[in-house]
Amino acid sequence: MAGIEPAVTIAICSNRPERLSMAVPRLAAAARRDDHLLIVFDGLLGDADAILTEHASPGRARLVSNETNRGLAYSRNRVMKECQTRHVIFVDDDVVIGSEVIEAIRASLARGAAVVGARVIADLGGRARPWHVTSGQLHYLGAHPPRGAVSIWGACMAVDIETARLLGVEFDEALGRVGATLCSAEDTTFVRAMVARGARQETLADASVRHLVDPGRLRLAYLVRRSYWQGRSEARRGDALHGLRKEWARNAAADAPSVQRIALAALYTASVIAGIAVELLRPGRSRNVAGPLTPPGPAHSASAATRP
Repeated sequence: MAGIEPAVTIAICSNRPERLSMAVPRLAAAARRDDHLLIVFDGLLGDADAILTEHASPGRARLVSNETNRGLAYSRNRVMKECQTRHVIFVDDDVVIGSEVIEAIRASLARGAAVVGARVIADLGGRARPWHVTSGQLHYLGAHPPRGAVSIWGACMAVDIETARLLGVEFDEALGRVGATLCSAEDTTFVRAMVARGARQETLADASVRHLVDPGRLRLAYLVRRSYWQGRSEARRGDALHGLRKEWARNAAADAPSVQRIALAALYTASVIAGIAVELLRPGRSRNVAGPLTPPGPAHSASAATRP
């Protein structure tokens, strides 16, 4: 690709009006004037429509509703269909992104990257990490460790929609949050399928966004439940063994004394194993992979590759 259109779409998929009331003005301030804002609300609109009227310029932002809870992957796919620009930047409703990061992503897309991500830093609002949260559990909070390589996550992820359509890749709707579940991996599975079919990914080494972590997510009960659903997600996408090894490695490579680190690794990995077991024994279970936005031709029939 020789260049990039001046405008991109910045998209939020949310079912929390109270978060949108803060996220929309943040994004409106960080984006260029000719960028578009697209909000897919996963449920009945209720008071969400008034948020755009109050915080975004007329014609600049658009709000669409799924009318019932269809899940995060469904909402992301809807963004890909509703988007009026070639490129979209997905930003979670509790993520703070600066204009400099948006511009860095825009430049990466101009260089020909089809999927772009940045480091996600946990913002605990001044609270100290509890004893049961080390760097090994930050991924359960939707944040990367402060150092080392990072994966591209949906909290801040740009996509070249034209390339995704050409390669026949969409978000797997068997994955991702739906209702009260904590299923995940719709984002990394999407990236995996894009790269397997020839797309180029780029993680911006010097760019980062902040994830505003809700205090409730620091509770041990939440983290155990989140790791359980991590196991279910890995099994659901047919990656149980590799996923189990990955989760042990993440939890065991933490910034904590050895006894604490190994004890927490054992606890959270046991929850992952429980999730894998429940999913594998679920009646009527079938394996799902990233499916097509449009039917892929013979040259684009490659299946999803294993995550590096």
